[in-house]
Amino acid sequence: MKLYRLNFEQFVSAISFINLPEHSSKEFLFDVYNLVSDTIDALYESKAIPESTTLSLNDIIFYIVGEYCYSIAIRSKEEIEAFNSNEQIKESMAGVVVDKFISLSMFSFKEKKIANKFLPTASSLKLYLNFISNILSTRTKNNPNETLINDLMVKSISLASCVLELLIEGYECEAFATWRTLHESECTLIILQKYGEKAIEAYLKHMKYGIAFKNGFTDKESQDKIFVQIKNEMKAKNLKSKDMKKFIEYGWLYSIEEVEKDETFRLNFRDGLEKIAGLSDYAKRYERSSELIHSTPMLFYANKEYYYFITLLSLYESFFRLEHAFFNSLKDVASIDQLEKYNSLRKVYFSQLINVHKRESNNFINWQKANAVSFDLK
Repeated sequence: MKLYRLNFEQFVSAISFINLPEHSSKEFLFDVYNLVSDTIDALYESKAIPESTTLSLNDIIFYIVGEYCYSIAIRSKEEIEAFNSNEQIKESMAGVVVDKFISLSMFSFKEKKIANKFLPTASSLKLYLNFISNILSTRTKNNPNETLINDLMVKSISLASCVLELLIEGYECEAFATWRTLHESECTLIILQKYGEKAIEAYLKHMKYGIAFKNGFTDKESQDKIFVQIKNEMKAKNLKSKDMKKFIEYGWLYSIEEVEKDETFRLNFRDGLEKIAGLSDYAKRYERSSELIHSTPMLFYANKEYYYFITLLSLYESFFRLEHAFFNSLKDVASIDQLEKYNSLRKVYFSQLINVHKRESNNFINWQKANAVSFDLK
């Protein structure tokens, strides 16, 4: 389909909602638009663009405005006026816009996709995550001293949404690598919510230790005092200097009474955070995800279907735990109206997501049998 041409008034109306930089020239933008349109029409007439191709007018306009705004953003008024009157710049910009439009809008490379964003597998979960995010956003202050649990929940739900989006776009390995971070986040959230104020205070203290370790304090005297405190606490636990980074990251777990009694506890994720969170069954998955992060051959020659199923099931299981944590704290983060709406949503979609997980688990088992592949999810 040949490109629909706008006149100047129509073009100005099309970009009226865009907050253009000061001293912008709509005439310059319209001239570039005409040059781009001429080139695309010529390509269409020469059959370089197939007749069946749908041409997006919005994409063309946005590429033009994007190039222009970025080009003049750091220029003075005088430099912008000279820029706007330069015909060679118009022609050059039009060429760049055509290149980007042809390559990125018409012939953009797409990964092979297994997930379908319109199926309940993705759409129902996305709906649920979005609803939770909207509730949590009303309480987020990004201030750990006041809203630590809420802020961790916000980040966890954000990570879950990111994993889902990567799956939808066909990036299964990248999604599984991101699930690794989600798993770390959910472990922390579960422990803090379970053990409450004492664990939260220790976590906040070790956040401060982490800032000091990264040399993040402007007051170096205070920073030095923190290091003295860290060393004294490490000495009390019979830890060596080489253990400082691990102590800063996981030492807050010592605030939990059962940790002190556990001789198998270690300052690491697997034998520390994950274990205390009660999620040791995920150790193999976490290890498999780490192999992708560190660019082993597992990443370069990964089977897309294989990692699709592992990631999808892991995401769902993390979501169920996050939803449980959110539901338990709902009265503290939601208004009465939000609470009523959430309960209505939960009645409809939570059982559906349980059924989706069961169905996809069976699909994965059948896929493994058909492809002679075996991976114990536990």
